Amino acid sequence: MFNLLTAEKIKMRRSKKLWIALAILFILPIIQVINSQLTVHHGTELVQVIDTVINGATGILMMKKNGFTILLVLIVFISLFIGEEFQNGTIRNTLSLGRSRVHYYVSKFLAAAIFAFVGVLGMTVLGIASYTVVFGFGEVDGITNYIRYAIQSFSVLYLLILANVSIYVLISFLTKNSSISIVWSFLYTIATGFLPEIFQHTENFGHVTFWFTETFLFYFYFVSPADIAEIPRMIVVSIITIVLSSGLGILLFKRTDIK
Repeated sequence: MFNLLTAEKIKMRRSKKLWIALAILFILPIIQVINSQLTVHHGTELVQVIDTVINGATGILMMKKNGFTILLVLIVFISLFIGEEFQNGTIRNTLSLGRSRVHYYVSKFLAAAIFAFVGVLGMTVLGIASYTVVFGFGEVDGITNYIRYAIQSFSVLYLLILANVSIYVLISFLTKNSSISIVWSFLYTIATGFLPEIFQHTENFGHVTFWFTETFLFYFYFVSPADIAEIPRMIVVSIITIVLSSGLGILLFKRTDIK
């Protein structure tokens, strides 16, 4: 396993896709603080519920503010990162050395998870710093223990994103093709992003909305007491999603015929 992770680290460092994806994630906060400054300059007041990030303190919610964009970047990166292994045939070289398919699958998931962590951590730090410079650090309304809130919010938001990473890895291993994986991962994200809102307006399927991590990532604001009270449910749903998708992915990959 350690050798596989070392190999993944070397490949990722040499990958232009990695640096392009990180650049997109890192530049977003800079663009957004400039846009927010222009908005204020033209006489419009920033509102936390609408704009999500309005000062340095609320910069901890950069993952929430850019949730859909982050998922799109992850879709493309993971689909190319895994799909090209099948298309170029390099997966056969690794498996022919006697590497376990379980270890191979897990190493890809961990590599994608580490990439996602570095990306969102950099985005969050840059968001806090840039908004602090322009608007001051300020505070988050209703939050008295900011350090605890910040750690909790970042951890839960990352866990929600990690649950989607596990799904994208599963789709990539099932399709074995970068382009097809991008399409299906995008359709999955769109469906789980918009269907929960539709279910919410129905009597019999309203509870289904809270089994999609996108429900929390897209529609919760992470500042109201009601939203914060849902954090345990967010954690449970994310962990269940990761375990089920990874378990299914490993099971199917072990039965896959690598041509």
